[in-house]
Amino acid sequence: MKHNSTYDVFISYRRQGGAVKAELTKNELEKRGFKSSRIFLDTRSISSGNYLDAIRNAISNTENIVVIITKDCFMDLPANSIWINEIEYAIKLKKNIVPIYFDNITEIKADEIPFRIRHIVFENAVQYVHQYTDASFNRLASRLPKHLHSHSTWNKWLIGGIMAASIATGSYIAINNNNNYSKHTEVYVVSSPNSKSYHSTRNCPALKNAKNEIIKISIREAKQDGKLPCKKCNK
Repeated sequence: MKHNSTYDVFISYRRQGGAVKAELTKNELEKRGFKSSRIFLDTRSISSGNYLDAIRNAISNTENIVVIITKDCFMDLPANSIWINEIEYAIKLKKNIVPIYFDNITEIKADEIPFRIRHIVFENAVQYVHQYTDASFNRLASRLPKHLHSHSTWNKWLIGGIMAASIATGSYIAINNNNNYSKHTEVYVVSSPNSKSYHSTRNCPALKNAKNEIIKISIREAKQDGKLPCKKCNK
């Protein structure tokens, strides 16, 4: 491993219960334009040398830390857990930390996790919802700023061309590298199997008391999931 490497994303996870989710996260980020060589995943990114030194060096040279949260991941932790140490180090360096909740987790409570990493409770987490896999990882990717050179030249040329054409014709299209749909085809839904409606605005009165996370997905996904337009905001 080169000690002067710079990464866009460091994926932090507990081996017990988190390995598969970490691989899934890496694969999904690659689909959204993140280069494999700029995503740090210990099983793939460390080939030799001192393991702890490699971990700390990678965190130091990464702006975004994705923390994989799975069921019981904070249970029966070793006294000197490497996973907890790397999260603590990322907090100390004030990195952009984005937890992603798997296994139907909607929140983590400060008194249920080690004191030295309780800061992550206050980070703006992403909830992974299986039936909305694309939307979940689109949301994660949108919170992970990356260096311009990690975009392909062709991709930047295409975006520039579309923007120029939109301005020339007096129109505007919301462009998002992580989503192929314009803002006019995105809706809001409650990430619960009991949710039956989709909403045109996040401020819909019907969403005021939602107990689960509210996520943005394409209207196509909402309809495929059998959801109907909310009568309060889709008049």
